[in-house]
Amino acid sequence: MTETLSRARGRRDFALFACIAIGVMAAYLAIELGMIDVWDGKAMASVAQNLLQNHSLKECCQAYHAFPRDPGPYAKFGIGYSLALVPFEHFQLTSSNPGGAIWLGVANPLLLTGTTLVLLRTGLVLGWRRSSAVLAALSFALLTMAPIYSTEFFAEPGVALGTSVLMLGFVLWPSRAVRGPLLIGFGTAFAILFRPDSIILLGPIVVLMLFLRGRDALLDSWRSWILALGIPIGLALAWTLYYDWLRYGKPFQVGYSGVYDSRGFGTPLMKGVSVLVWSPGKSFFVYSPILLAALPGLVWLARRRRPLVVVVVTMCVLRVLFYARWWTPEGGNSWGPRFLLPLCAVLAIPLGETFEHLHGLEDRVRRIAKGLIGALAATSFGVQLTSLLVSYRDIFPGIYNFKGLSLTAKHIVFEQRQHRFTWTWSGNHIWWNVGHIGSRTVHSPLYWFHGGPSVFGVSMILLAVLMCVAAISLAFFSDRIDARRMGVKSPR
Repeated sequence: MTETLSRARGRRDFALFACIAIGVMAAYLAIELGMIDVWDGKAMASVAQNLLQNHSLKECCQAYHAFPRDPGPYAKFGIGYSLALVPFEHFQLTSSNPGGAIWLGVANPLLLTGTTLVLLRTGLVLGWRRSSAVLAALSFALLTMAPIYSTEFFAEPGVALGTSVLMLGFVLWPSRAVRGPLLIGFGTAFAILFRPDSIILLGPIVVLMLFLRGRDALLDSWRSWILALGIPIGLALAWTLYYDWLRYGKPFQVGYSGVYDSRGFGTPLMKGVSVLVWSPGKSFFVYSPILLAALPGLVWLARRRRPLVVVVVTMCVLRVLFYARWWTPEGGNSWGPRFLLPLCAVLAIPLGETFEHLHGLEDRVRRIAKGLIGALAATSFGVQLTSLLVSYRDIFPGIYNFKGLSLTAKHIVFEQRQHRFTWTWSGNHIWWNVGHIGSRTVHSPLYWFHGGPSVFGVSMILLAVLMCVAAISLAFFSDRIDARRMGVKSPR
């Protein structure tokens, strides 16, 4: 009987994961841009094409005309995203539009869909109801900065996936002495390959995880965790050193000349923190309001998983402090604080704890809490929609338009425009996009909706809605079955 029930639950969970995967991937495919607009992406795609056609790591083919190009024959970026693009380069080059990017645009949706599934699995391991896990995963996938960065060609989605795998490994470690460290190792290595600065950002987190595991637990299985952690991370570090030696003649040389030194980290700390955390134009929660609901979740999660909360908080603080000193803390001409995208996945964990804790509140408090979370979710959906209906890049030509101005006037005007963009609600990116929805001066950036909705675009949206609704319904159905079997009141 127990075996039969276990198999039934396994089938429901498989259906749940399948619905989430199909729904999220369909949503991301519907909003593809079909073009590479950013220099970083063009450079990494050039490496991918050269790998496919010439089996070379060089960027010299300049297939996507990245400008200004790197000074040498190699791109300065990590190899991870270029490798992720290689299989899609084949389909792109054999398609009817080999110079486009509709096939290449599948890579980041796959990475972010994978992150969503890892978060779903993390919630189940933490013992949440299926509904809490599904809502947390979908909140990351659809209500944070994830949708807009599924359309772009940056490496951050790969870092987000690696970070989520690392977090799942830490959650699993107490019950899975080998699998937990192995996931921590692979997640860290994966992130390093996409962005080498993950060595600085995730390396201390791995050390912290070892400390939090405790001496006795580490000694009990020291061979397994040393190998599980050491092999993947060691291989990633070895590759990074070799790749730097190949590109620059020195294993510890990096391609960002002047960035990883005092000039690159030249932003005053508090100014950078202000931009990333509470500025009305570029801060983290302005672009992902739903994650405000993760803050009380940290408190509730600390009551039963204090080490996990320590890791989450440390990871957030370390990433914010690191990029606060960066020469461009906000991530350049991007939507929101691009470098903090991985934190959307990290904070989805305490967000799920908030959803889970709602079931234990008294009726009146629960209704108020649900109303507040619903308002945050609606606001988040609106924010993400504005980034998709109007190209987020359309604002920047206006900021950098200095035609007819003297050199001194250019500097003054730029400072004024930048201040308005970063430090005022009325001049921030979101409100500018809202004001230009439907304007004739801007265009819809979505490939499948140029000149009107296409059959594919509409079909993907309908499929996404159907699968996400099915996943939520199945999750609540599973919760009711589990509640009846345990003889407790069904969750509301």
